[in-house]
Amino acid sequence: MPFIRLSVAKSISDETEQAVIDGLGKALSVIPEKDPQWTMVEVNDGLRLYFGGKRQEDMVFADVKYVGRQEFHKKRDFTRKACQVIHETIGTPIDRICLTITEFDNWGAVGDFRDQFFVDEK
Repeated sequence: MPFIRLSVAKSISDETEQAVIDGLGKALSVIPEKDPQWTMVEVNDGLRLYFGGKRQEDMVFADVKYVGRQEFHKKRDFTRKACQVIHETIGTPIDRICLTITEFDNWGAVGDFRDQFFVDEK
């Protein structure tokens, strides 16, 4: 279950929000076993974002979290595609988009706890 939190300096329309969510889901599909239908996205727009101590009128920070470890090239491909989606849908310049990826070995979902390396035989 990937989770993406978008922090957007400017306000965006509902249509733009849906377009960026759809585009990020497609971009995420370059990472094996990451399905857009299981992706959770939180969008926060109209935020006061600062960079270098100065308020930014047009900046986006994307925080991406998912289970599993992926190779460098898959993460780079996703990052490039995600930044392009944000640029094309929201209009933010590429040099004003930041993205982090956090990879986890375990997670809780649908009322249970799972671990990538442990299978409970009960």
